[in-house]
Amino acid sequence: MKSRIIFCALLCLALLNGQARAADCDEAKNPEDSDFKHFFKSISCKVKQGAEDVADAAKPYTDKIGEGAKELGSSVVEKYKELKHRLTDDASTPKSTLVAQVDAPTERVPLAPIAPTVPAEIMGNAQPIAG
Repeated sequence: MKSRIIFCALLCLALLNGQARAADCDEAKNPEDSDFKHFFKSISCKVKQGAEDVADAAKPYTDKIGEGAKELGSSVVEKYKELKHRLTDDASTPKSTLVAQVDAPTERVPLAPIAPTVPAEIMGNAQPIAG
């Protein structure tokens, strides 16, 4: 929504600026203008006209996109309200508590040793590795 407002404001500024320069585009080359200045004036007029043509051609598409966005937004709001009402209705109904009480003692399982223990008789027969 904010982007549409910003876009409309920029479009209005561009149109107001374009109306001031429209007189420059309609006029022939002033004798006091240099060729350099006249070249850029004609380029800016052509770019402005092209931008207006693109804006006119894109208007139906932007209108369809805007309508689709409004429909999507309203459907999301409706779904949100339905969900919100369903959750608040569910919260107001009393729930049965199904908490299982465990009265039996729990078993203790011994943990495995971290490092394997080697029997002393194997360690006594161990021969160093010569390298």
